[in-house]
Parts: sequence; structure tokens; C-alpha cells
Amino acid sequence: MSTGEHYFWWNDSQRQLSNEVAEFAASNIVPRIRECEDTKRFPWKILEEIGKKGWYGVLIPREYGGMGDDYGITGMCIILEEVARGAAIAVDFYETTIYGHTPIVRFGSEEQKQKWLPPLATGEHFACIAITEPFMGSDAAAIQTKMEADGNEFVINGKKRFITMGGVGTLYCTYDQTSDDPEDIRNYRHLSAVLVEKGTPGFSVEQIHDPMGRFGSRHAVLDFENVRVPKSHLIGKIGDGWKILMDALNIERLGVAAGAIGVSRACMEATADYTTRRVAFKKTLSEIDGVKVMGADMVISTSLMSLSTYHAAYHLDQGEDIPLGASLAKFYATDRLTRVALDAIQCHGGDGYMRNYTPERQLRDSKLIEIGAGANEVLQHQIWKQWLKGYKKERQARQTPARATIVS
Repeated sequence: MSTGEHYFWWNDSQRQLSNEVAEFAASNIVPRIRECEDTKRFPWKILEEIGKKGWYGVLIPREYGGMGDDYGITGMCIILEEVARGAAIAVDFYETTIYGHTPIVRFGSEEQKQKWLPPLATGEHFACIAITEPFMGSDAAAIQTKMEADGNEFVINGKKRFITMGGVGTLYCTYDQTSDDPEDIRNYRHLSAVLVEKGTPGFSVEQIHDPMGRFGSRHAVLDFENVRVPKSHLIGKIGDGWKILMDALNIERLGVAAGAIGVSRACMEATADYTTRRVAFKKTLSEIDGVKVMGADMVISTSLMSLSTYHAAYHLDQGEDIPLGASLAKFYATDRLTRVALDAIQCHGGDGYMRNYTPERQLRDSKLIEIGAGANEVLQHQIWKQWLKGYKKERQARQTPARATIVS
């Protein structure tokens, strides 16, 4: 049974999903996380079990083997929150494959949907997203990997790095530069999205990174050396890459925020379990004023993370454009999560610094998402810009006098 918030606007399918994933995480993810930490081995068993549940298809229509329309982005966030409560690494492989195949769902051709969505829905195949490069991070418009047309094929040359599930995934949604015309660049028509299959000649894993947290996950450097893909692998049209990327980023940022809720809940619950049992100065730690303040901050932060994330997810499910809502949810959730994890360590005292308690891992795991899916400092600028744009539009509407009614 989920201990998270169930909102009044959720439907019965979404509420049931929350409870099912919570039970799954408790029985399948939590018991395996220590092995992942100790060995740094990729958790294939967890991936297979999620595939059997059909949860990779949460955003895929039923005609392509998915879960249909009952769950939406809200359902994706529910799954991510609960699996993250079990372990943050579960977010990496679940969200990555969802984020990787969403462009096919929303912009792909019928041929692409029929070919790839059914095996992606069941976990037979895993999708990845390839954006970040050695000289380009949050500034996605500065992608340098080149893609050029050659007959009925495209030829790709360049490198990508920090690619989650790199080498593990079987299908890569790759964003490349297809024009260096200043006018195209100015209008964000210089990028295109294309699908590259694992095993394509010239496409290789150059390096696996060794991160400070999320042991068992995979983050790789990918090399594209004269990689040839059929033109039928292009998503949308030439020049649609930025539009597709931005659409997917809204979904990714809400997914990241949902994962942060789950980790924050895990920190809060671990702190409650520890401080209500540990005695100091003839009372439990939970009765000490400093612990009460930190505990209250955890509750406030986690509740507001959840509200902002699911509020934005609801509006996205209604077909609304929510760049501000997605950015707000991602920034607030990831920014506050680091503080929650630090407070959890502090409340555990010396035990919090030891690896046999969970807050130490949760802090290491949490830092990544302040950087990924758009660094928080970049998001702050975007949040102000997005809000100001809407404010100016509303102000202009208020200042424009209504036309006088002509009476004949």
C-alpha cells in the first residue's frame, strides 16, 4: 500500500497503480539495492519484472501493446515516485526508456510505432535518449554531432556522453545537427531527431562513467563514426528536433521531480523510524527540538514537491503546454531533496554517515538530478523568462482597450 499522497483528481486506475507499484518496490527493489551498491552490477532482474508488469507502456496506446489512456503522465509520475522510494537507480532505467520512446509515441510515423512500440512496452527492448555531448550540456541548442543525408540514408558523426543506460539500451533517440544555416539556428530549425539501433556499424560505447552515486546504473560515452541509418528512422521532419526535444523535456522533468518525491519520502520515513527508536538525554530523538524542526522541513518539502509535480502532470494530461510548471516542479523537487537527504543524515547522527543506513546512499543518489534534465541554475533563468513572458502577454491584454460596439 502506498503511503504517498493520492490526489482527488486521480482516477481509480491511477490510485490502484500507486498501490501496486508500492508493493512491487517493497518486494522487488528494496531487497536488491544492497547488491547493486556492493557490486555496481546493472539490475537486470528489476528491469525484467517491471516489463512483466507492463509498466513501460504507461504512455503507449493499447493498439501498440501499451496501457492506454487511463494513466497518462500522472501514471508515469506515480510509477517513478514509488520505484524511487525503493531506490533511485530504478528511476534511471525506467524513466530513461519512457523518455526514449515518448518521441515515437507523440511524433513518430505509423511504421515506427508498429515496429518499435510493442517490444518497448513489454521491456523486450529499451530506449535511450542521446543529447549531451563532450562540449554541450544544458545548452541543448549547441549540439555538434552532425547528421547528413546520403541517398536513402543519414550519416552521423560525433560523440554523446552521460547517456543513461548507454550500452544497455537497444534503441537510441539521438538529436543531431542537420543545418548550420544561421537562420535555421536562430529559429531552432537546425536539429533533427533520429532513431539509432544498437549494433549499427560505427555506433559504439567508448566509455562507461563511474559516478559518485546510483551504483548499478549505467552512464556512457557513445561514439558515432560514419553511422548510417535509414531515412525512415527520422522522427518527424528535418528540423523538428528542437520541438521534439522540448516536448520530451517537459515529460522528463516531471519524471525527475516524481523520482525526487519518492527518495524524499524514503528519507523522511527512515528518519522517523530511526528517531522514534533512538534514545538520547532520556528521550527519543524525535522529541528533541532540532530534530522536530528538520522533520517538519522534510514534511513541508516533500508535500510541496508532490503537489507541484502532480499539478503540472494533470495539466499536461489535459493537453496543455506547461514549460513553466515542469521547470518549477523539477527545480523545487531536486533542490529541496538534497536538503532533505542532508537533514536525514544529521538526524541519524554518526549512523547517518555509515553505508549500512540509507541516508548516505540517498544523498549520493540525489545530487545527480540537480544537474541532469537541465541544471538547476539554468532552470532558474528559464523559470523567470517563462513567467515574465506570460505576465507580459496578460498585461498587454489588460492594456488593449476593447473595441466600441457600433450601434446602427
